Amino acid sequence: MSDQVQEIKDKLNVADVLSDYLRLQKAGVNYKALCPFHNEKTPSFMVSPSRQSWHCFGCSEGGDIFTFIQKIESVEFPEALKTLADKAGIRLEREDPRMRSERMKFYEICEKAAQFFTASLNNPNIRTNPNDTNKNPILNYLYKRGLKDETIEEWRVGYAPDSWDSLLSFLRLKGYGELDIEKMGLILESRPAPGQVRYGARKYHDRFRNRLMFPVFDINGRPVGFSGRIMNDLIPSRTEREDSGKYVNSPETVLYNKSKILYGLDRAKTEIRKQGFAILVEGQFDEILPYQDGVKNVVATSGTALTEDHLEILKRLCDRLVIAFDVDEAGWRATKKGIDMALQAGFDVKVLNVGSGKDPADFVKENPGGFARLVESSRHIMNYYFDRNFAKFDKNTIEGKKFIALAVLSEIKRLQSAIEKSHWLRELSLLLSVSEKDLEDEMRHILLNADESQARHVVKSANVSQKTRKEILAERLLAFSLKSPEYIAVVSKVVSALPKNFLPIASSIYKARDDFSFSKVREGLAADLRPKLDYLAMLSEFELEKTGPDFDIASEVGILAQALEQEHGREVRTSLAESIKKAERENNLKLVEELTGEYQKTF
Repeated sequence: MSDQVQEIKDKLNVADVLSDYLRLQKAGVNYKALCPFHNEKTPSFMVSPSRQSWHCFGCSEGGDIFTFIQKIESVEFPEALKTLADKAGIRLEREDPRMRSERMKFYEICEKAAQFFTASLNNPNIRTNPNDTNKNPILNYLYKRGLKDETIEEWRVGYAPDSWDSLLSFLRLKGYGELDIEKMGLILESRPAPGQVRYGARKYHDRFRNRLMFPVFDINGRPVGFSGRIMNDLIPSRTEREDSGKYVNSPETVLYNKSKILYGLDRAKTEIRKQGFAILVEGQFDEILPYQDGVKNVVATSGTALTEDHLEILKRLCDRLVIAFDVDEAGWRATKKGIDMALQAGFDVKVLNVGSGKDPADFVKENPGGFARLVESSRHIMNYYFDRNFAKFDKNTIEGKKFIALAVLSEIKRLQSAIEKSHWLRELSLLLSVSEKDLEDEMRHILLNADESQARHVVKSANVSQKTRKEILAERLLAFSLKSPEYIAVVSKVVSALPKNFLPIASSIYKARDDFSFSKVREGLAADLRPKLDYLAMLSEFELEKTGPDFDIASEVGILAQALEQEHGREVRTSLAESIKKAERENNLKLVEELTGEYQKTF
């Protein structure tokens, strides 16, 4: 297994793996990003392709591609291994059955279900009229909505047959048990009718029946859930009632958390990073049709409103959002909370005007090739607030001015940028003929709702491990010593002041001084200390990347060495002072005299 782990590492570049989750920016030979594991405004997350490692200097998390996948996806090593093996195109050999975790089995069940639905869509026996052998009504419906064959295939659109147990029977034949299938939300326990008593074993039936099926994929493109649209209007159903919901979605499972999964993100993530913004839509057709039209940076919420977790994921990839949700009066109330959260998180938000009563899918069907131009015409969310409220109230009356000011100032106050606030205050001042100072005074008195003004940031705070000042100084000193052999001599003079856990690394650096190279230093260390050395090398690059052209590394090394000696001296004096007090309590005068002499020598 260790050989295959190394084979995966050799095939995958750490920057390529992490770029599926983060927006990486070039920083010399390395990359930097905002850390996904704690809240920060300036990047302290560094990625080193040469060392195939990553480290955050804000929260002290770090490791290789395996530790990153484990942490970002909240999985154990076997799942991370399988994910990265698939990405590298490596077939895991001699797989230990114990390594095939329950979670991996659930992925298999969802994949098999997706295959079943796809095969069912292409079943020639699907027809409205048993005597009509020329039509597949489900495919015809997809064509009428504007989808092409290659799009249907790429998005793995399928069909759940009008049957009580066709999927259940299929998965049973593949060797999966009912309890595991139920855990994936694909079947439901059949309940006895009122007044009846159930005898024998529990019975199940398919959750999805006579429905157009859209697999919901995780960021790695694996099916983890499903969304099914009722097809009763095309195929009279024997199993679904007329009043069944238009859409049925998978319930929450260990794989599918609808508040954390954005439909289409697996395909859109690269384009989102490239374009610098994401377009947010509300459903599968609104996602797929613009994608087919050539606009690839589109993602959809599926079965839920926009959540803080969705925004946390998008924040790793971009700073701008274009909202293409329904903004009529009813739709607006459902959308407003998500927009407020996005503004609170520091996103620049724009609104896409598709047209009254239309959605992105309708627009693309009627205007092939026009969606990109429509996105370019999207307007800042504040323009929408201005238009909305100036249309509602009369700005020529005192009452109208008050209502407009109250509504618009509430939105301006949510903006994170002081420059943006100033810009929109000036705009409002000109339109209302009210001074900016008066508007600022009015805005100070506006209280936002507690859940809005004190909403948590979209990136969670970190549990930062505490280091002593001495350890911080030692890290920086050794990190800079890796940049040039001339600094090794400085380190050797203060080696006695280094914390003990730094001595092996300092020793290896010193031994390599005559023919200095990083690889030589690394070879001289035990395997368990090499990650620490990699961290120090990345630290030096991180520190130098933050500095300006006037930074004098030689001077900094001297300052660090002096500060380290001073800190070591303080530690020694503190320890001696405690020993002297103890000796005094024990009335050991000879030891007091010896320790006092040692104490005086430290100055």
